[in-house]
Amino acid sequence: MFLAEIKHRKYNFILGTLAVAAAIVVWLTSTDSLASFDRNTEAQLVELEEKTNFELKKLEDDIRKTMKGLGFNVFLFPKGEELWQIKERGYSEQTMPQDSVNKLAESKIVTVNHLLPQLSRRIHWKEQKRSILLIGIEGQVPIAHRSKKKPIMSPLAPGSINLGHDLHNSLGIKKGDTITLNEKNYLVAQTHPPRNFLDDGSAWIHLDEAQEIFGLKDQINAILALGCNCASIDRLGEIRSEISTILPDVQIIELGSSAMVRAEARNKVGDRARDAKQAILENRNAARNERARFSSVLSPLIAAGAFLALAYLAFANVRERLPEIGTLRAIGVSHLKIATLLLGRAALIGLLGTTLAFVISIATSFPFPGTTWLLTPLACAATAWLSTIYALTKDPVTILRHD
Repeated sequence: MFLAEIKHRKYNFILGTLAVAAAIVVWLTSTDSLASFDRNTEAQLVELEEKTNFELKKLEDDIRKTMKGLGFNVFLFPKGEELWQIKERGYSEQTMPQDSVNKLAESKIVTVNHLLPQLSRRIHWKEQKRSILLIGIEGQVPIAHRSKKKPIMSPLAPGSINLGHDLHNSLGIKKGDTITLNEKNYLVAQTHPPRNFLDDGSAWIHLDEAQEIFGLKDQINAILALGCNCASIDRLGEIRSEISTILPDVQIIELGSSAMVRAEARNKVGDRARDAKQAILENRNAARNERARFSSVLSPLIAAGAFLALAYLAFANVRERLPEIGTLRAIGVSHLKIATLLLGRAALIGLLGTTLAFVISIATSFPFPGTTWLLTPLACAATAWLSTIYALTKDPVTILRHD
């Protein structure tokens, strides 16, 4: 009877099957479209974040290299004289043990980098009949708990000397020359370009040699450092607070302008990257919400339309079959068998529509949940429930009185 009825009313059956398939395809593709959008935008976001991080790292490296050229910006001097005297003279008359820099390096300090101990005094250069600032350095002391950093100032070997701009320029001295300083010969390792009034009139030799010249073995009078990348309201206060717990007998000067330029430049790069990422996230969320709203309206409309179409086709089928149904009931066919005939036809439409949608899903590669095979036939049978009740409640006499 199924097959005979389907063959007799094939257009009704085909329309019902197509309506079911269309509803399934639209519902699943709209859901998959949203999931696909999430996958694609996540992939784009990851790719963009990787590119941003690469560019940010490259830019930060460039800024770090440029800003490092500003030189040391934190100076630690022994207590015992006023800072204005140190600034006026260019160095401290007081000294502290050379081991102080090791204490700082072996601590957990985070506010400074690139520790450079030095010993400075002004001397008379007898051969050139001029006064110079002689600075003894050895090399930067690495901070124990951090990765090794490229030094701001290269270490000096014993017997070598670096000259400030005013010294080598006025005397015509070049890198690689040998000069005599107070009866001792030195190889010129480096000639500096113009930097500042203090450095331009200075000469640098190895720390051990300076300590020997000044008679201050194992003593230094300054530790130079590079302030951290923290453009905070009270940078110097933070630096002083941390260092004072390690070296309580030092006083600190910070070259604020260069330090803030360095910190603010780095932080602005990071802020721009974070703002760009946030803008991408906001645009993505806005686009996704728009798609979700569209899907939340379209999918239920399609489903409701298909439900109503199936319900209409079921009623149309019942109206056309009323004489058949009346005859069956008149000869004693039970309500259950008639209900099974009508609801089974609707479930069969659902099953065939699901099969057609499944074939389309294979061809177009969108996901097809396994639960669709069960839910769709049940939903189709539900659309035929009212028309089935209508058919079963009609009196066979009333149905057949004109036949």
